[in-house]
Amino acid sequence: MRKTALCSILIFALSACATAPAPAPVASAPQAAPSQTARAPDNYQLDMLHSVVWSRTSAEAEAVHLQTFETARRTLDAALADKTWTAATEQTGNFSQLPPAVVVDVDETVLDTSDYMVERARLGKAFDKASWNAYVQFENAPPIPGALKYLQYAASKGVTVFYVSNREVQVGEFKDEVEPTRKNLAKLGFPNTADSKTFIFRDSARGWKEKSPRRAEIAKTHRIVQMVGDNLYDLIDVPNATRVSRDAAVEARIDWLGTRWFVLPNPMYGSWETVITQGASGSEARRLKLESIGVPGALADVIANGGFEK
Repeated sequence: MRKTALCSILIFALSACATAPAPAPVASAPQAAPSQTARAPDNYQLDMLHSVVWSRTSAEAEAVHLQTFETARRTLDAALADKTWTAATEQTGNFSQLPPAVVVDVDETVLDTSDYMVERARLGKAFDKASWNAYVQFENAPPIPGALKYLQYAASKGVTVFYVSNREVQVGEFKDEVEPTRKNLAKLGFPNTADSKTFIFRDSARGWKEKSPRRAEIAKTHRIVQMVGDNLYDLIDVPNATRVSRDAAVEARIDWLGTRWFVLPNPMYGSWETVITQGASGSEARRLKLESIGVPGALADVIANGGFEK
């Protein structure tokens, strides 16, 4: 009897569950849109990171600097002995009796200024005259390997060293760059640094923007027997330069390489870069560099703005 009653109760309960209305659904909270982290501004100065690391840390960079300056030292005696010898295309006329001179660039030729490039990369900022002018005032750039030994040897042979740089004499609000450069080199023991007579810097007042007029000025009083630089224009000017005309200027003087002209590596910056970028910066400069090595324009534009080839 109790079992029959219990079964009846269960059947009633189950029937009630089957016929009872379903509970109203609980409204779900609106889903928040996935957060999108803003992309950090591209630090285009990091494009030169590989070059700066190679220049500052590699044994290969040290080796090629030492090799270049040692070759210059070994060939200097032959240059001095041959009175018809000159390393300057600007030198004409009878120069055989003029006292000998060596012409060198400063930055990345006798002084290592890559720490300025490191600062620019850390800040994500390109070269500008104000920051460069402030850097020069520190007078603490170290020497390029081999430069001091070579120039001291030249001086011991009676050769005058001229420092022909695109650092500038005082212009407008910027401080003079001649004297701090002279002090920097003098502290390191470089010759012909007692005064500024041998410092032939860019000077707008004298029309000295390019280096050819300055080499011509030195050639009036000295026989230029060797020249050293990290930029083609440290050796010869190339008006309206293109990649083809720059190559041609080198090929026309191939027998001067390693005897009269000595070229040092500088993968960080130089006229090799500006002939491609033509003053552009940021993603536009990156795009032009990509195109220069054969990446098609549309694809170069995608990659230059942080994309990838698909």
